[in-house]
Amino acid sequence: MSTRSPRSGPRVGLLLTGILLVCGACGGGGAPPDYTAEELEAAKTRLRDHARLRTFEAGKLFGDEWVARAPHDAELRGLYAYQLVGWRLSKEIREQADAILADDPDNPWGLYTKAYALLVDGEAKPAHEMALEAWEASPQPEFAFLYLWALVRDDFDAARAFLASLDEETRAWPEVLRMKAELESGARYELNDPTWADSSRATWAEFKERFPNHVLGYTRLANEAYDARRMDEWTPLMEAALDLAPGSLEVRNQHWRGLWMSELLPREERHPAVEASMAAFREASPETLRGLNGMASMYRDMDDEESAAELEARIVERDPGSYHASMVYLAEMRGEEEKLYELREEHGEDSPEYRAQLAVVRDAVHDYLARPLYSDTYKGGAYINLYFALKAMDPIPVEELAEAIRGMAEFERLNPHITYGDAPLAMIDHTPYALEAADLVREGVPIMLERVTESRDFFDTEGEFDQALRSSLSGIYDVIGWAHFKAGRTEDGRHTLERALAIAERNRDARYHLGQVYERLAVEAEQEGDAEAVTEWLDQAEDSYIAGFGAGRGENPNETALEALYERRNGGREGIEEYLATLDERDRIRRRDRILESRVEAAGTYEPFQLARLDGEMVDSADLDGKIAVLHFWGTWCGPCVVEMPEYQEFDERYREDPEVQVLSISNDRTNDVIDEYLAKNDFDFTVLVDDNYVDRAGVNAWPTTWFVDREGYVQFVKVGTALKLDEEFSWRVEAIREDTSSP
Repeated sequence: MSTRSPRSGPRVGLLLTGILLVCGACGGGGAPPDYTAEELEAAKTRLRDHARLRTFEAGKLFGDEWVARAPHDAELRGLYAYQLVGWRLSKEIREQADAILADDPDNPWGLYTKAYALLVDGEAKPAHEMALEAWEASPQPEFAFLYLWALVRDDFDAARAFLASLDEETRAWPEVLRMKAELESGARYELNDPTWADSSRATWAEFKERFPNHVLGYTRLANEAYDARRMDEWTPLMEAALDLAPGSLEVRNQHWRGLWMSELLPREERHPAVEASMAAFREASPETLRGLNGMASMYRDMDDEESAAELEARIVERDPGSYHASMVYLAEMRGEEEKLYELREEHGEDSPEYRAQLAVVRDAVHDYLARPLYSDTYKGGAYINLYFALKAMDPIPVEELAEAIRGMAEFERLNPHITYGDAPLAMIDHTPYALEAADLVREGVPIMLERVTESRDFFDTEGEFDQALRSSLSGIYDVIGWAHFKAGRTEDGRHTLERALAIAERNRDARYHLGQVYERLAVEAEQEGDAEAVTEWLDQAEDSYIAGFGAGRGENPNETALEALYERRNGGREGIEEYLATLDERDRIRRRDRILESRVEAAGTYEPFQLARLDGEMVDSADLDGKIAVLHFWGTWCGPCVVEMPEYQEFDERYREDPEVQVLSISNDRTNDVIDEYLAKNDFDFTVLVDDNYVDRAGVNAWPTTWFVDREGYVQFVKVGTALKLDEEFSWRVEAIREDTSSP
């Protein structure tokens, strides 16, 4: 029961109203705002305009100004954060989220902004979970888009289901209609149904018709036209996009690459045409680090290094600690690494040119790490580059190598098989820190297992996934066991290595390491005068090497170890070739059995194509009906691809005159000139088709990849990665298909 007098009510109410007005006007005790409510709403509308036009350059600058003027408006900060997403400025996005959530921990615009920060950093799952919270708290078009955009990266089916659950009015929002088109495009690969491409194209056409002031309707359709080389459609679409958003770097980038990479213009006219478009961009957009970086990147694609370097120098001068300056530093470091690969290809790893460049790469990495970097995102890759350069040196700088591996353990997460596999082994073999290497591996176990689990959807069967999991676990035990052995803990090493092989008996490295342990135990038995134990341990070492021998030759350490053991036991090399010959046949039988067992369980058809040969003649996949087809995806940029090309040439020659077999390679190099030069240099004459973005449509995302297709068009075998003996192993697959004429 209130004890307040009825007469006191109005006075108190007026007093509270006055206090609220004063607080609202003063912004928490500061100066009154220099804008009206109408001006604030107009600013938000303008930020949304920058979003629909993709003019993030001007949008960020406009947002900078308005967030400083209205720092407590959550919606304004959220809309500004989307401009920062266009710049990929994850730190600044996170700052906006923190500022909003500091005022109100449950503010949906704060949750939305934090979700974007997570997504830019590659954390799709927590991003869509947080975006869903924002959507459920306040159904906004921006929240629906972000939830779908993040969810599709983590669970495609769930994204489709959420889209279907929305009411008709919500699905008509431009942000949601855009995601409908994006999901339909992704369905081509996720559902293995190329007809979804037509659905996506139709939705983008609807988008353009209903929202003619949104630039994406034009650019997405232009991209479809470019992929199909329908340049008569591409040109008016790009012109419309440029009229709508002349200051959008995103639109300009698409325009520049279309002018440069298509046959729309004669080659001598392309560079001037791109520069003319750059000049128009500069007139329409304020000069920003993002814009300078985009133009520099295009100049590099046009091999205009001087112009690119000039723009990059301006970026560094303006803000040496910025994201885009860090991209410049990264490009410099990677440029030296690319030179190393080129020198290896041209002169070989033993050449003085290659050896000298190793030191240059090392210094370039140290220079990069010493820069005022925007974030730690690329430090892991830098330490990997440093590790491989140091490991290839002779002599290996021991302490530097150890520091590089420690840096990898701290920053590198993208390549756990290197960070917690190859690198710790090198630490064990080349430094006095064997037990530290074992500790690094133990700390990395959750990361390695998480990575395997994340790749679950890439495996067709539970058995394949189980095999991958076993391989990872076996590798972990192998490194730890080898570390124990090298640290003088022989019995601990033996038991741990035996456990590695109990998990995955085909672990080649564990076979070699265990063989070395057995040889060491033989030495100890010999010192103790136990001749029977010596023979027993050496027999076990031989068996271990032979078992690992079948896992591959060439770089397989079991071969060298087995030869050394043969010499040790027989007093020389007499008879060794006959001895090894029997092992070669055993290896061949094992490999063939494994390959034939790898036939696709539920064979499916592949994305049809019409692709041009290097001479311009078109090849239609429909012409392959009734034949066994081998489709080999490669590129001159792909190191593993290049290594096996001599054997691929032999394989191609084997079936060139076979009327039942068609062998085709599909290169996704940027230009035909690069391919022609490579073929001529190596005296190769196999058939090459030009990718023309077919790999995207077909869902090929690893190189080399080879499909073995039966006469009915079903892919019966898929080989990802290099083959141990390509000609032989590819032929086994072809002949298996020839012998089995049945199809699903």
